[in-house]
Amino acid sequence: MEESDLDAALRKFYAEARSKDGENYSRSALLGFRYAIERFLNGPPLNRGFKICKNPVFFLSNQMLDAKIKQLKREGNDTTTHKPALEKQDLLKLKSSQAIFPSSPHGLLRNVWFHTTLYWCRRGREGQRSLTKSSFTFETDPNNSRRFVTMTHDEASKNHPGGVVDIRSYEKLARMYETPSITDGYTALKTYLSKLNPSCDALYQYPKRNWQPNDHVWFENRPLGVNKLANMMKDISREANLSRTYTNHSVRSTAITLWAEAGLTDRQIMAISGHRNESSLRSYHSRPSSNSLQQCSDVLSSALTEKQPQTVTQSFNSSTNSSQSSHFRSEIGSIFSTCKIDKVEIHYNR
Repeated sequence: MEESDLDAALRKFYAEARSKDGENYSRSALLGFRYAIERFLNGPPLNRGFKICKNPVFFLSNQMLDAKIKQLKREGNDTTTHKPALEKQDLLKLKSSQAIFPSSPHGLLRNVWFHTTLYWCRRGREGQRSLTKSSFTFETDPNNSRRFVTMTHDEASKNHPGGVVDIRSYEKLARMYETPSITDGYTALKTYLSKLNPSCDALYQYPKRNWQPNDHVWFENRPLGVNKLANMMKDISREANLSRTYTNHSVRSTAITLWAEAGLTDRQIMAISGHRNESSLRSYHSRPSSNSLQQCSDVLSSALTEKQPQTVTQSFNSSTNSSQSSHFRSEIGSIFSTCKIDKVEIHYNR
């Protein structure tokens, strides 16, 4: 198929694409189709080298895609849903929750899963099942003698699949330092590795139903399935009674959002998140937090309800004699003796 033929096919596809129930696809879904088609055509064995997004040959199909997205916006049918970052109140609630408290097999498993997903900014389910007991190594920082854990190997990911043209990834270099917290991820991971079933190589294993705190092994000789891992954050959200049900990808969004709010540069964030360009980060940290939205509302509400400064006035009857008036002026002077008074108005009623 030539580029012009592909352009015509894509133009028709964008115009007619519908889901199984006959509904229009969202903006993100339509853009995802375009990117997926481009990746498929440019990868082996085809290796066509098509640039659908910017090539003028695909002007008509891109024009149709743009028109379709604008139509969704006008009709209020843009159902794009972004994976929200955990609110800071939920983060604090989670850290003190039994859901990730490392005193039981379930709590320990969830603690390790959450912290490794957060600190290494991992995607929803990508690579979770391939992690093993040897995927992490414990070291000491020579600069300050603080202990930390880091990954031992590179993984194939969506943005870094490997190959000759792939850009080197530094995701594995992320570190999780030890902290004094009782739900500290560093300590939890160390404990977790010592409690895993020696007959199973997978990092994430099923917790034992019957166990004792002093047992050497807390987990069964079978790895957690892909679906179980995919729903891990949903289960944690319900167990910890968080304000909403978060997804696994929300943990990745949380890491990127916190880094951006702390002032880290996009380049620093990309080194760990694995993004290949800065524009990809905008969908993560451009969305305002609940605190920001509340602050914006409160600023406006305050301006509408705030009381205006009042002018100091005093009324006198015409019968007020000079001594009373002099006494009042004396009191006024004592009240404002330490103030700078630009104007005081005294009104007499006649």
